[in-house]
Amino acid sequence: MRATILCAALLPLALAAATGRADFNAALADYKAGRYDSARRQFTAMGELGDCSSQFNLGVMMLQGQGGAKDVGTGIGWLEAATSNGCQELVGSRVTALQGALSPEEERRAAGIMSRYGHDALHAVGIVEPELSCRGRVPAAAKQAPAPEYPASGNHRNGLVVGELTIGVDGHPRDPEILLAAPDDAFAVAAVDAWLHSRFAPASLADTSVESRLQVRLIFTAAGAEPLWSTGTYKDARAAADAGDPAAGYLVGLAATADPTLGMGAVRGTQLVIEAARDGYPRAQYWLGMQLRALRDCHPQTDGSAWLKHAAAGGDAGAQLMLATDLASGSPTEAQLGEARALLGQAASSDNYYVMKHVVALLAASPQAALRDPALAREVARKLSAAGFQADPQMFEVLAAAAAANGDFAGAVSQQELALRKARDLSWHSRAMEERLASYKGGKAWQGELLAAP
Repeated sequence: MRATILCAALLPLALAAATGRADFNAALADYKAGRYDSARRQFTAMGELGDCSSQFNLGVMMLQGQGGAKDVGTGIGWLEAATSNGCQELVGSRVTALQGALSPEEERRAAGIMSRYGHDALHAVGIVEPELSCRGRVPAAAKQAPAPEYPASGNHRNGLVVGELTIGVDGHPRDPEILLAAPDDAFAVAAVDAWLHSRFAPASLADTSVESRLQVRLIFTAAGAEPLWSTGTYKDARAAADAGDPAAGYLVGLAATADPTLGMGAVRGTQLVIEAARDGYPRAQYWLGMQLRALRDCHPQTDGSAWLKHAAAGGDAGAQLMLATDLASGSPTEAQLGEARALLGQAASSDNYYVMKHVVALLAASPQAALRDPALAREVARKLSAAGFQADPQMFEVLAAAAAANGDFAGAVSQQELALRKARDLSWHSRAMEERLASYKGGKAWQGELLAAP
């Protein structure tokens, strides 16, 4: 627990002090400088993720009317949440005196905070002590995995690539997402080529094959090369992670889940990533949200949405894409479509291959007309085509859709034919792709779920 400074009297209360947490200390610095609005926003973001010192400080600010109107009910609710999340000594018995004086409306507000941000509530949605296993599920596993070609531009260096694939019920992998490519993206391109040419036993749940996302890794070893984690940036990252830097913690933790040469182990690596997420690092929050999302058939309440919302607010394009997809699914309202479109606009600036591919698919061919933007789809498609991932048939599919959406049917036919050749090389089912090709040959754009299972 962080060191505290607490007056004996109930009010005014002093805020909790912190050591070793840049985000918390930044919020505290804003508070001490009188920038109460900024401090309150930062404490709120951390408090929503179960940081009890932030919850305590937020309660104090609300009780004292700092950074907003004085709100005794909500302030007491945050103090109660702080108690439930581990700050019992910090809060002490001081809340009891105020609880008895609350009006019915203030009691309702206090209960509302506890129902959302108390320990039990946060545990239920995967914020506190997230459950990353699924009883009864057997994960997908590689059956045939060709050795990757060492990239021509690798310069005899060791490399590591961590990614995720969708494994269909037929065992075919698709839709690669790169989570980590070290030391550069040339290794990612080689890894994707090898992964897409692999074959897997599909995941199963209750003895039934199911589609799943699978985290995969490839380690590239060059003769005589210095170990990756003893060189330059990566050596520094290990030291920074040990010192509590969340960005470094994410990098090292994710690598440790895949690379035994770090000597850290997958369990500690996963914990480092979770700590980075809790410390506000958007990429780690996205990773954790997506891990929970992949297990929602086992834990329906913990679908990762809370983590994804924080990641998206922090600027992570993958989370922005996923929330936009969620908002546009089913029968969305006009307001939901507007919010989804705004999120897609933000994600469109990303240079992440996976994000660009999905953004182009939605902007060019979404079944929701409100999401389509042919001009922006064409702009993002130009970046996507330069990314170098030539083994992925879906990339050429979305390039074709973007061309067709802009009236370039000759270009659409050319790209779709290339997508078909690559899909057949991978033994994918190609009927849906052939139907899209026929549409383009007929001078008609296609709309629908472009990246659904072949």
